[in-house]
Amino acid sequence: MTNYLNILDIPDEILFLIFQRLNAVEVFSSLEDVNQRFHRLAFDPLLIRDLNMTTITNINSFYDQNFSIDSNVFSRICKNILPQIHSQVRKLTVEQDSMKAILHAGTYPQLYSLSLINCEEEILYQYLTEDFILRDLLTKQITHLNIDMKMPEESDSETISKIFQLILSLCKNLISLNFCDVYLTRSCFNHLHYLFQESYMPSSLNKLKINLPVLTYCLYLLDGPLVSLSTLIINVTSIFHPEMLEPIDPT
Repeated sequence: MTNYLNILDIPDEILFLIFQRLNAVEVFSSLEDVNQRFHRLAFDPLLIRDLNMTTITNINSFYDQNFSIDSNVFSRICKNILPQIHSQVRKLTVEQDSMKAILHAGTYPQLYSLSLINCEEEILYQYLTEDFILRDLLTKQITHLNIDMKMPEESDSETISKIFQLILSLCKNLISLNFCDVYLTRSCFNHLHYLFQESYMPSSLNKLKINLPVLTYCLYLLDGPLVSLSTLIINVTSIFHPEMLEPIDPT
C-alpha cells in the first residue's frame, strides 16, 4: 500500500523553506487564499523583508528569453497585496517591465537595497531620468544597488556609461554598487574610462563590482576618486585593447 504525503501534513518549518525558494509572485498568486495557515506563512515578515518580485526562475540559462505574468494576477498583487506589506520591505528585486507598477504601489519606507533585473539600456535610462519615485528612492534611501543589463546592440554603448554616471550622481548614500555583474552569464561590459570624475563618486561608496572590457581600463578606476572603496571586484574579458597591440609583420 502506497502512502501519499498531503501538503497540508508538511510542517510549517519545511513549508517556509519551500516558500523561500520561490519568488514572491509565485507565492502570492498561488498560496495567498488557499487557507489561513498558508496565508500566514506567505506573509511572514522574514519573507516579506526580502521581496523578489521577478518572474525569472533561472536567468543564468534563460536570460535572452521574455518572461511574463498574467496581467490580472499582477494587477491584483500591486493593488491589494503590496500596499499592505510595502512598509516591511527592506530588499526588493524587480524586473524592468514590472518596475514602475511595483515601485508606485507603496512608499517602501524601510527599503535600502534595490535590484533592477533584465534591463534594457534606453528604457532604464528613461526611468532614471523621468520616474520621480525611483529617483527619490535612489537619492534618499538606497544604500545597496544591483543593476542587471541585457547586452546592448552596440558594443560601445554611451547610454550604459550615462546610466552609471547618473546612478553615482543620484545615489548620495550608496554603499555598495553592483553594475552589470549580477549574473555570471551576462556579458554586458562597460566603457567607463572617461567618467570617473570626483564629482560623480559618492564618498559613502565602499564596494564596487563592475564589468570592464579590458584590464587596462582598471587603471582609470585605480587612478580615480575611489579612495573610499574597501572592496573592488572587476570582471574583464581581455588584458589589452586590440588597438593597443602592435601588428605582427608576417615576414
